[in-house]
Amino acid sequence: MSQSSTTRWLALPLVCLSLLLLLAALAYWLTQPTSPPPPPPEEPIAQAPPPAPTPPPRLTPPPVVPPPAFPSPQSEVPIPEQPDKRRVIQTEFTLEEIHGDFRPEDIEAALKAVTPLVQQCFQDAAQRNRGPQAVKLRFNLESRGEGEGRMDKGEVLASTIPDPMVQACVVDSLLDIGFKTPSRGGRATVVYPFEFRVPLE
Repeated sequence: MSQSSTTRWLALPLVCLSLLLLLAALAYWLTQPTSPPPPPPEEPIAQAPPPAPTPPPRLTPPPVVPPPAFPSPQSEVPIPEQPDKRRVIQTEFTLEEIHGDFRPEDIEAALKAVTPLVQQCFQDAAQRNRGPQAVKLRFNLESRGEGEGRMDKGEVLASTIPDPMVQACVVDSLLDIGFKTPSRGGRATVVYPFEFRVPLE
């Protein structure tokens, strides 16, 4: 066998072996799974700033009313109501007519008996009528000898109080009162001013 034939037979297996190795390497490379591309770098998420803390609710205190200045105005200081010192005082009567045995003491007893009722009439209207007041009446006194006398026929001659209710109250007071008298019988007509004021010291 010639030398060229020997070389050919030796080179042919080597070439075939190289091709097999190349094919095996190519097959191995093709069968390997392709790795996915790396994910893009994540952008940092901007975090929202934390909410500002809610301040606690403010409790509004009630308004403070300052005390009145001293001395306080008269309108702000309650003034206790002063007691009314006025009362019906005793005055002089005028005797216009008399029949029988009436005495001055009998007339004074009649006036003393009716004064509390007349004073009540004045006091009921005292808030509406300040200052001294007076109602002047003419009325009759009568006795029938039984130890008791009566008054009637009251008539208003003058009045500082224009209220007709007060005037009627004074006149009606005469009809409700009797008085003791030793007279054996008689009649008298008297004019008397009922004065409602503070007594003179």
